[in-house]
Amino acid sequence: MKTTNNTPFIDQKLNDCSKEELLSLCKLLMEHNKKISTQLDYLTQQIALSNHRRFGSSSEKDQTPEGYEQVCLCFNEAEATSDGSATEPQYEEVVPKPYKRKKKKGKREADLADFPVVRIEHKLSDEECVCHCGKSLKIITEEKTSYLRFVPAHFEREEHVVSVYGCEDSSCGNILRAKKGPSLLRGSIATPSIVAAIMNGKYVNSVPLARHESEFQRYGVNLSRQTMANWMIRCSEEYLSLLYDEMKTHLLSCGTLHADETRVQVLHEENRKATSESWMWIYRSGELYDGPPVILFNYETTRGGYHPKEFLSGYSGYLTTDGYQAYRTLPEDVVISGCWAHARRKYDECLKSLPQEHRKGTTADEALKRIALLYKIEALLRDKSTEKRYEERLKQSRPILDAYFEWLKSMVGIIDSGSLIGKAINYSLNQQDYLERYLVNGSISIDNSAALSSALENPQDLVKAA
Repeated sequence: MKTTNNTPFIDQKLNDCSKEELLSLCKLLMEHNKKISTQLDYLTQQIALSNHRRFGSSSEKDQTPEGYEQVCLCFNEAEATSDGSATEPQYEEVVPKPYKRKKKKGKREADLADFPVVRIEHKLSDEECVCHCGKSLKIITEEKTSYLRFVPAHFEREEHVVSVYGCEDSSCGNILRAKKGPSLLRGSIATPSIVAAIMNGKYVNSVPLARHESEFQRYGVNLSRQTMANWMIRCSEEYLSLLYDEMKTHLLSCGTLHADETRVQVLHEENRKATSESWMWIYRSGELYDGPPVILFNYETTRGGYHPKEFLSGYSGYLTTDGYQAYRTLPEDVVISGCWAHARRKYDECLKSLPQEHRKGTTADEALKRIALLYKIEALLRDKSTEKRYEERLKQSRPILDAYFEWLKSMVGIIDSGSLIGKAINYSLNQQDYLERYLVNGSISIDNSAALSSALENPQDLVKAA
């Protein structure tokens, strides 16, 4: 029906249309305009949300944390740098000239914030200790002022000397060698202290091995990054893997757990491009678990649902996660609890897509206020016992949850499901059973923030653990 100038209808054709045809045409145009208007609103919201993520401030953490690019480049630095064919350096190669530690004088232990104290005394000379009256001056009191100073790290050569004993009677021929414990790594000059320092610098303070190499050279130590990478891998395989297995056994004995997954990029991985996406799965003990937190990272090349099935094999208890479907396919012994932080974030994104002056009184604003009440209750119950928390949740949070979901259901069919607010509402409704699950046990957390903080707030701490 289009003409050569792309005009769908000409006046003559419109005049020839019957009333029914015109009404039908009007309906088609109205539906088309509604669809275009919806798409325009959605794109406008997405642009506003994207601008807010780039330039705005927020209490909610972005999905892709700042510094992610650096994490991708140094995540598997040890594996990428390691050279199995590289020969282990000798001590003389690493330290050309032995370092002599200077002896410090005037140092004594004192109970001052657990720091050692170096006493520096300021006294008068013998000539100054003569009073103007001719008699001697004596100390009547002392004025103390404390300062904090930093003592740079230093290296020491650890030399083990094994004594060999022989019987005084030369005819006996008995020879006995003193016992010496095994070295940290066979055929290596590495000691627990230097490996621990490198691991702490790299995996806790995010200092790449190349910077360690440069820093050590300033101390006169020629320790290559390849050697350090080999040490990281060997110690992980020979020692830390045992600790990891023991921690996993303890983790799977906890009644409540958290799980999450986040993207990582691995360099020089066999048969994979450097731009390929890999996944770090995070498992940790429940946030309300009574004891030190246990946090384990499990590296996988995919986001397949069989990874948590394998890792959590044999586990029976509660697992708090986001809405990722892979967790919903776990065995029945694993009871899934939803994450209110994700539900809240959906509404938060809705508000960010609106101008500041138009946010108050919106559906998203009202939803956030209702969710805030749930978090306020959790804050008041945080120090309560598991039983008391369970009872108070039923008493205080249950009515708020019932009213919240009834309110959302009343808007189904009224609000466009393709809009940001429509998607936020549908997320909560689709996750209702899981979002209410934290009410059944006082040890279940209201959200998955404990795992999210491990994955997103400190991405530099991601360590290849598998």
